[in-house]
Amino acid sequence: MTNLKNYLEAKVNSRGNKNLNYLSSFFSETELSILSKKTISIVGTNGKSSTANNIAMLLGGLDKSYIAFTSPHLYDYEERITAHKDLNLNQYIEYLENFELENNIILGYFESTFLIAAKAFLHNDFDYFICEAGIGGKYDTTSIIQSKTVVLTSIGLDHTDILGNKITDILDQKIYVSNNIETLFVSVLNDDLIEIIKSEYTNYSKSIFLSEYLNSKNISFSKLIFKDLNYYLSLMVVDLLLQDIKYADLTNIKIKEVKGRFEIVNDSPLKIIDGAHNYEGVEILLRNYENKYGHLNTDIFLGFKKGKDINNILNLIIGKTNYNLHLIEDDTFFDQEITKEIGYLLDKYGKNYKIASLEQFKKNKNPSILLGSLYLIGEYKKREL
Repeated sequence: MTNLKNYLEAKVNSRGNKNLNYLSSFFSETELSILSKKTISIVGTNGKSSTANNIAMLLGGLDKSYIAFTSPHLYDYEERITAHKDLNLNQYIEYLENFELENNIILGYFESTFLIAAKAFLHNDFDYFICEAGIGGKYDTTSIIQSKTVVLTSIGLDHTDILGNKITDILDQKIYVSNNIETLFVSVLNDDLIEIIKSEYTNYSKSIFLSEYLNSKNISFSKLIFKDLNYYLSLMVVDLLLQDIKYADLTNIKIKEVKGRFEIVNDSPLKIIDGAHNYEGVEILLRNYENKYGHLNTDIFLGFKKGKDINNILNLIIGKTNYNLHLIEDDTFFDQEITKEIGYLLDKYGKNYKIASLEQFKKNKNPSILLGSLYLIGEYKKREL
């Protein structure tokens, strides 16, 4: 019998995740109704996995049962499907294989893990399905749920070839992960976007904004770093969804941080790894770094997945004089953009750089940051095991 690891590994290089029109039929109407009511859908440019993890930890701390579906993973597929108890996921392979045969399709990696997570949630009759969207929302695999509860973490430019080149286009894609939202939870966004959400969208019954929630708790959000905003967003979601709990009890629950997000892997010399892979994510990372450590002379080790807005990210970094650039050598991680393309842009800007390996990052004696892709961070983690 095929185990799930082998089943998924066979899909790594497949061009799947294009079967949206078929996916609803994997579930009965009753199952789709349950998913719609019990799912917390999480959309946004950055902060989705951290928010999903926070919500899961908070619910678990309150003895609520859950499955959390997130992506991508650093080590292996099991990171994508987590729960408050151990699960036997191999039992769902037959469902997937039969579904592919019946519809003459090949499911993609993301589609497969999503369907398994949702089916496992239904079979175990858990309280909540915490579901992170992949790309966008409107045409994302997870949109078949049409969740009554949606959480919006942030809006920035990423996947512009799919989602559009304007912030408002991307906002539209995210919010329409569901056409029938009962409660829309929104993180701290700029005033223009908040006004657009309030005035131009009719696909939700009620919206709750983190800025207003923090004000009600006498918490100033102006100086909170992004990680803290994600925490309070998660706190707000659980606090207002459950209602019968005390705020103090929520704040006493310990949160285990997501690996690969502003993770300090060495103190002396300072080494940080972060999966920031778009302009907003890198800007947040560098701002948090500078707020905490000042303007240290720092070596940045960069590696990007193909299709990213590399030009604008490089402009952001080279505008700061305290950063020295090292491009991670080719063929280090999945779907990596070649160093020649990145080097061409840096040459055009007259910025010096070096080609480096992950081993050189590890042995580097200067303060260092490894960033650009969660796949890159995952590869680093694998080599450190």
